[in-house]
Amino acid sequence: MELRVASSVSEAPAWRREPYRVFFPLGAALSWAGVLHWLLLALGITGEYRSIFHSMAQIQGFLASFAVGFLFTMIPRRTGTAPPAPWQMVVALAAPIGTTVSAWFEQWALAQVFWLALLAVVIGFALRRFREGDVPPSFVWVIAALLLGVAGAILAGFGAATERIWLHDVGRGLVLQGVMSGLILGVGGFLIPAICRAAPPGRLPRAAHLALVLVFVASFLLEQESIRAAFALRAVAVGLALIPSARLWLRPTLPGLHRRLVFIAAWMMPLGYAVVAVLPQYRRIGLHLVFIGCYALLTLSVSVHVVLSHGGRAELLDMAPHPLRALGALLALALACRLLVDLDPARFNLWLGLAAASFLAATLCWGWLLLRRPRPALVPATI
Repeated sequence: MELRVASSVSEAPAWRREPYRVFFPLGAALSWAGVLHWLLLALGITGEYRSIFHSMAQIQGFLASFAVGFLFTMIPRRTGTAPPAPWQMVVALAAPIGTTVSAWFEQWALAQVFWLALLAVVIGFALRRFREGDVPPSFVWVIAALLLGVAGAILAGFGAATERIWLHDVGRGLVLQGVMSGLILGVGGFLIPAICRAAPPGRLPRAAHLALVLVFVASFLLEQESIRAAFALRAVAVGLALIPSARLWLRPTLPGLHRRLVFIAAWMMPLGYAVVAVLPQYRRIGLHLVFIGCYALLTLSVSVHVVLSHGGRAELLDMAPHPLRALGALLALALACRLLVDLDPARFNLWLGLAAASFLAATLCWGWLLLRRPRPALVPATI
């Protein structure tokens, strides 16, 4: 399908015409807010263990900013509609900051107010621009993801206020896993084959995606009874939604290291959920396969594609520049060290510090790649 760029998009100022230019750097900055304190804890500079803040800053700050930047950029081009309004941009930029700052000061209710404001803006933005035929069947996951973010925040808040811990846990799971997983399943179904092979998505009917959304949501309710069964169901739901749509049994055929990273990241979501189903005692290990191996790696790799293709540096897409090689290696090291936090708790500070330092270094490589001036001699992609 040929993308139609509306005149209102081409005539808009750069910050609205290409929202990723402001949202991606914001997301990178918020990733430091969410991870730096782990490094400070490992070094003994601080003694505070802020696990709730970490998860909120990473999901509702770092990843949410990248997701909104992508949606605000992609939807107007795909539907031939207007770019986000100035007030939508301002709210969407302020909300992740508000959530992160509120979470740092343990103002949990206020943090969710900012989160709900962000989701309300994105839902309104998206629904006003969609028409039948504009989007592939998998995009139902995007709407489901945004609605799950709203429902999860409400359930988590209500559960905490009424001391129904199980309800709070369901809501928190929907926010921390449901939103990003849904966005990846909705967009990845057509974006991954396009990036990796310049191919159309596989044919999975909209009704099948809707059924898998219900299965996915049911897994969070089942988790209160059986972690093993819940994550097995979750792995099946995401696997059946993503693997046929993205045709993940086909390896990337286009040159470019970032395409290989996208392919690897796509497999990490069903793999991570399957690990928890098989080894429920290592729940955090499986979840970090999803969080770092899928969410973070896929987010940074796709953002590389967006920035280079929109920024007039498309020739780099077929190569493996050194900063991108370093980014992939550092995220792999961050993931390995984070897994060792649970496998070797006697060296907790060592592994946590290395994981945090590696992750932060990966974001620096990301920034170096996207901000530096291109050089004539680059390493061609060979893997």
